[in-house]
Amino acid sequence: MSTSNSKNDGQVVRSEKPTSVELTVYQSGDAVVHESRQVELPKGKVTIQLEGLPQNFVEDSFEVSDVSGPGAFKLGPDSFKPANLSSATLLQKAVGRKITLLEQTAQGVIRTTGTLRFVLGNQLVIEDANGINVVPVTPKFELESIPDGLSATPALSLEPTTAESGVYLLNSMYETGGLSWAPRYAVFYDDKTGTVTKLRCRVKLNNQTGADFEDAQLKLLAAHNTSRGGRSARGGARAASLESAMQPMAASFGAQADYADNAEVGSVGEQKIYLLPEKLSIKNGETKRPYLVVAKDVPVKAELHLPAAYNYHFGSTEEDAQKLPVFVRLRLRNDAENNLGFALPAGEVAVFQPDSTGKYQKTDPQLYIASVAKGEAFKLELTTPSSDVKATRRLVSFHQDPEEKEPEVEPVPEGGHVFPQHEVASEGGFEGGPRMSMSIQGGPRVGTPGEHSRRRQEVAEGAGKKAKKEPKPRFREEQREITLYNFKDKPVQVIVQEQLPHGYSFLDKTHDLISDNENSGTFTVDVPANGQTTVGYGIRWKIN
Repeated sequence: MSTSNSKNDGQVVRSEKPTSVELTVYQSGDAVVHESRQVELPKGKVTIQLEGLPQNFVEDSFEVSDVSGPGAFKLGPDSFKPANLSSATLLQKAVGRKITLLEQTAQGVIRTTGTLRFVLGNQLVIEDANGINVVPVTPKFELESIPDGLSATPALSLEPTTAESGVYLLNSMYETGGLSWAPRYAVFYDDKTGTVTKLRCRVKLNNQTGADFEDAQLKLLAAHNTSRGGRSARGGARAASLESAMQPMAASFGAQADYADNAEVGSVGEQKIYLLPEKLSIKNGETKRPYLVVAKDVPVKAELHLPAAYNYHFGSTEEDAQKLPVFVRLRLRNDAENNLGFALPAGEVAVFQPDSTGKYQKTDPQLYIASVAKGEAFKLELTTPSSDVKATRRLVSFHQDPEEKEPEVEPVPEGGHVFPQHEVASEGGFEGGPRMSMSIQGGPRVGTPGEHSRRRQEVAEGAGKKAKKEPKPRFREEQREITLYNFKDKPVQVIVQEQLPHGYSFLDKTHDLISDNENSGTFTVDVPANGQTTVGYGIRWKIN
């Protein structure tokens, strides 16, 4: 049983610091602090002053989890006081107490001792055996003790009622800002052996809470707690949390850990929670990086791949052609057979590879992986391309069907309109004489601008009612070439990713395409040592 940190001062009991601390840290937002405090309490109503709280204590977040002691313990109201210790508040609280002012002069330190009666701005009224002195405030002064009610950290007062006097154990929880965690991986990859010789994940803990935590047990929850106060959103962040939802931990690795112990992992709802194997102390303003995951000799399948390109261009000679980068992809499986088998949190990744002397050098500093479940396969896409394997893409030839020309529409003539519809006698004709087979429509509106406009509209509406002619299908054909260059002294295999037009069909091809979907696919190409291989294919697709 740990010793009490409290002292009884009448009906006020001060608890300066907890006997044990557990921190549940989120990836962002407020951390949850679980405390245990031993306090010696009298019988009856009492005030417990909890000190040593963080500067970033979240007001209205304190909860008593459970209490044990010699008798019944009845909770009462609580009250919160922010940090209030300063020179000014210290002097205000010291009125009526003995004080000694220290003034540095050329002759040495002058000490003025008496009873502090008043604080008047930057002057003090002090009474001693000789009477009343009004002196300026000095930077240094002495008091016999710190007055009650002052604290350099926030303080919380509880007002419970106890049935019996004795030592009680209070377990409580509250939230504080200024503490979060971020994982970062270091992957040591040896391409000659095809293994990740070391895989390590450390977490960055930066304490800006305003309080020191001694020998704290840390739990890291892969979630976010960004709400404040007693709002309903917070209940979801820690709901099942941290008392009952912590399922039994399991840390199964296929191989012995490398130089450090792994954290244990459990679940809180759908999120993962990590229990660090050892307690640690972290002071305010301090940053610590404990290990979360360590593993070694993880098998890797490395792939060289040429990313897809949407456009091909006419090329020239090999020397003039712009070489395209070929990248490296590392495939791993997170299970015990591959010396892993640990739920991995999302985080940044730095990749290190050995040089000719065996020293590891950083080659890819800013990769990122999403969270990886136990048993899941995952990959690392390296951003630095190979310096010895390159490629070119060339459009060898193409043909595209021309567009059909739209037929021209003759304009409607101006003036009167002649319609050969009825036979009428010509002016001045006679019975039995010649007759004209036409009808001239006339009238008072013939030839006017309004009548011409109406006639044109009728013609246009009639033309619009005619069925549009379906355009003749048009196609485009292309012959493409991808050339892979291998300047290594050993053969390699490259996965060529292609983006293809919708509805394409092959005219010919030198390699088989593995279709990913209707618009993309991959060629798997073997390239000899210090040699090159060309992939050629022709495609045809409709463009209208």
